[in-house]
Amino acid sequence: MDDNQTIVLRGEGEPGENNGPKGDLYIVVHVKRHKIYTRKGNNVLCDIPITFTQATLGAQLSIPMVDGTEVTYSIPDATQTGTRFVIRSKGFKSLNGGGQGDFVFTVQVQVPKKLTSEQRTLLLELAKTMNEQPPVKKKGIFG
Repeated sequence: MDDNQTIVLRGEGEPGENNGPKGDLYIVVHVKRHKIYTRKGNNVLCDIPITFTQATLGAQLSIPMVDGTEVTYSIPDATQTGTRFVIRSKGFKSLNGGGQGDFVFTVQVQVPKKLTSEQRTLLLELAKTMNEQPPVKKKGIFG
């Protein structure tokens, strides 16, 4: 069920006037928000944090599904933050039997907030081998 969908139970409402037939019962569904997952139709969406090294080298991720299971998914090397991946038919089932939605996750690369001196040294050495330069601002016609 999706948020604000209505279920109608025919003949399950209050009795009609003057011994008339029972009315219908209308139930409006309100879906509580989840702290990890969001929903778009039958698709499940979520953000998955990954480390700098997982993004750079590629990795096998264990992705938690809404039903409590986990799916192992391989992300390729050089994955950028904001990249979306789709696991087919792992979303919500259609009420009308029209198939099943997908599980769509977006990776968010987490940059370490603290480094050991060894990690810092290794990253500096890596930076030297990559000939890194700070981005150059190009001047436009307005300065």
